[in-house]
Amino acid sequence: MSSIFDTLLALPGAGRVDAAGVEAFVGGASRSVLFITGDTLQRPEAADVGVVLREVLKGLPAAQDIRVGIVARAEEGAVMKKYGVVVLPALVLLRDGQVVDILARMRDWDVYAHAFAKLVAPDAVPA
Repeated sequence: MSSIFDTLLALPGAGRVDAAGVEAFVGGASRSVLFITGDTLQRPEAADVGVVLREVLKGLPAAQDIRVGIVARAEEGAVMKKYGVVVLPALVLLRDGQVVDILARMRDWDVYAHAFAKLVAPDAVPA
């Protein structure tokens, strides 16, 4: 059985991201999501966040336009610093390379739905 992380990596345009390549990754798409999991043994809710991410994307008409990057564990600190993330696991939602929202830890479904609606809205503005 594959993990939720393998499922996310199988999405079109998805990939593992390191600190050196993060700008190129988010710059290559108008909309992107960086998934910073943290140590999944210490933060098992990361798998739950991954499932929510998958399900939110399934329900979005523009999901094919959102590029998902899972940040390499060894590079998380640098990426967290770059985007102002302080709590893990976290999803960093970006539009044209600019942060639209940061969703840390497991949240209510409505929080994810609202944040992703903001990401795909034609008039989305950076946070």
